[in-house]
Amino acid sequence: QWMGMYQKLVAYKKQYKSTQLPSRYTKDTPLGRWIAKQRFLYNKNKLESKRTELLNSINFVWSMRSFVGIPLDVHWMGMYQKLVAYKKQYKSTQVPSRYTKDPPLGIWVAKQRFWYNKNKLANKRTELLNSINF
Repeated sequence: QWMGMYQKLVAYKKQYKSTQLPSRYTKDTPLGRWIAKQRFLYNKNKLESKRTELLNSINFVWSMRSFVGIPLDVHWMGMYQKLVAYKKQYKSTQVPSRYTKDPPLGIWVAKQRFWYNKNKLANKRTELLNSINF
């Protein structure tokens, strides 16, 4: 059941290049509801870690809350997704702070590491970074 819905989401992402499927997605209402439930469970720390890892592996967007129509944390998640891609390519999250291929990524990683080491990141961000052995 869970894996079936996960596979539907993987297919959706392959087609639309995004996991930002609204809970009221009319083409597949059960998938929209399933996604909303995964976000709810995750935010309550009740989603199994293996499921969290699977969803993270496809760069699942955990927050769909918005301000003036723009999802919160979109920038952070976008940079996190770039870091995940970097790790897949280089087998490391140690992005140089002066990374010439993507200077904003190098700066972002340095800032995240600074706040991470001071335990000043939101729990969800810390969990995401831990999931890729930051």
